[in-house]
Amino acid sequence: MNLSRPDRGERLSRLAAEYALGTSPPRVRRRLSAIARRDSVVAAALTEWERRIAVLAEEVPGIAPPPRVWQRIAARLGLDPNTGTRAAPWWGRVGFWRGLAIASLLMSIGLAVSEFARPPAPALAPLVVVLAGSDAKAALIATAARGDRYLTLKTVTNAAPGEGKIFELWALPQGGTPKSLGVIPGGGVVRVPLTAPADEMLMNIPTLAVSVEPVGGSPTGQPTGPVLYSGAIERMY
Repeated sequence: MNLSRPDRGERLSRLAAEYALGTSPPRVRRRLSAIARRDSVVAAALTEWERRIAVLAEEVPGIAPPPRVWQRIAARLGLDPNTGTRAAPWWGRVGFWRGLAIASLLMSIGLAVSEFARPPAPALAPLVVVLAGSDAKAALIATAARGDRYLTLKTVTNAAPGEGKIFELWALPQGGTPKSLGVIPGGGVVRVPLTAPADEMLMNIPTLAVSVEPVGGSPTGQPTGPVLYSGAIERMY
């Protein structure tokens, strides 16, 4: 399939978004990577979506390793944990032991980083929704850990509801009527509170959507203005 054809732009954008989010099946990822090496349009789409998704990393705080990690590495390598100097540099007498010490250091660091950087299971299992318009260009990205009682929304374009209007977020059940999740506050990164943990609240919800409503939200309990953005919920668990 020629994904660079103009009439297949929406499909290419969706595949590129799934590729960047890491939700594509391995076979699809391999095929897209192969196509991108010879098709500049596909390569550009993958790069653009990777750039858009990368902005989420800006919201993730850094993690400082606890002191016990360095102490464990130092003890294993015979170093002074306070100065980092060799307490007993016996391995330096023979090149073989020097190489073994370096290999041990690399292995210890890898194991230690894995130990302290491993987050609890829910943090590894987020829900991600790329809300895009009819042009398939992402406008907002919604994320939540399974136990979160809020959705975090990050604006990736200059999307604005207009004067005297506000965006409202909707859950779209399969074959059911839309259910309001609340109005979306203004700002680049905002939170929409949920009445239950995200994985329960959205258990049977395949899609989210955003409509334009009067300030305060829809007066009818259903979307009254145009639905500008929508996206499927990707569950990474």
